[in-house]
Amino acid sequence: MTLVHADHGAAVLFALLLGAGAAVAAMLSRRVIGLRVLDYPTGRSAHARPVPKGGGLAILAVFVTGVPLAQMIWHHAPTVADKTLLAATAWLGLFSWRDDMHPMPALWKLGAQVLAALLVAWGSLGVLPHDAATWGMLLGRGVWLVVLCNAINFMDGLDGLAAGCTLLACVATAMLCLHVHAGVGTWGTALVMAAAIAGFLPFNFPNARLFMGDVGSQCCGLVLGALGLHMADLPPLAHGWALMPLMLSGLLADVGATLLRRAVLRRPLLRAHREHFYQMAHRGGMRPTTITLLAWAATLCGAGAASALAGGVIGLPAATGGLLALQLTWAVVVIRRVRHMPGLRW
Repeated sequence: MTLVHADHGAAVLFALLLGAGAAVAAMLSRRVIGLRVLDYPTGRSAHARPVPKGGGLAILAVFVTGVPLAQMIWHHAPTVADKTLLAATAWLGLFSWRDDMHPMPALWKLGAQVLAALLVAWGSLGVLPHDAATWGMLLGRGVWLVVLCNAINFMDGLDGLAAGCTLLACVATAMLCLHVHAGVGTWGTALVMAAAIAGFLPFNFPNARLFMGDVGSQCCGLVLGALGLHMADLPPLAHGWALMPLMLSGLLADVGATLLRRAVLRRPLLRAHREHFYQMAHRGGMRPTTITLLAWAATLCGAGAASALAGGVIGLPAATGGLLALQLTWAVVVIRRVRHMPGLRW
């Protein structure tokens, strides 16, 4: 069902659902604070006092209940892709909540991500692998989903940064998909996730009273990755496969450059650290709120480039080149700050 065939009653019900989802997410976030599962500051932390974590539980609860309700409102029969996304998100979220309470080895967490990613990848294909090409697509999509899970997790280190970028990317995805009359399985899913994060975000920004934890960052990454696959499969969207990477280019560039640098320096890739560009900017004296707002602005720029590309206004080289120039400028700013901060070494 698309908005072209929508009736006003369904639209009103869906709007009410989104409002209720945001309100429920806010209410559940308050309850999670009361659980007192605390994130104690360490040498890698940006916060100086213990802060409750697990706010992703509120996001997860609203998402896994809101998506089926949205599909019922629009009389959409759930597809295999819809079912596998909900199942994988619930599995990864609950596993990550267990990790938030009792940290587990990095390889265990990676294994949970791989299982969730393969389930979503299989659902997006709609068929069992039967030849080399299908197996290749399954593995390629699985890798993309694991990358997104980790990228959002790695960038969830300052108040509101990862959550706000996820919200903006979801809204941009919904707008693009509505424009080409895609089904509610894509734009409805994106808006439900956006509503869930909107209810949580006031507790996380500008001064965090609650962190979303791995349960939130992992689920956000998985859903964003799945939405990227949905756009890749929409024929009306030009270069659909590139749209989500463009939207999240700021986050992906930070993660990619940081991991590449650590690999060149032969530093462990699975060990936690404080060497991301946004972390170095903070350690170099930049206010956390400023860094977060810049990350949001980068996501908006990415969304603008993705929209222009999808609409045929610009080509892929122009979209990629413009965003690359933006990220290089940010890198130069951070490097200069680090060099001029006494005692700070990368």
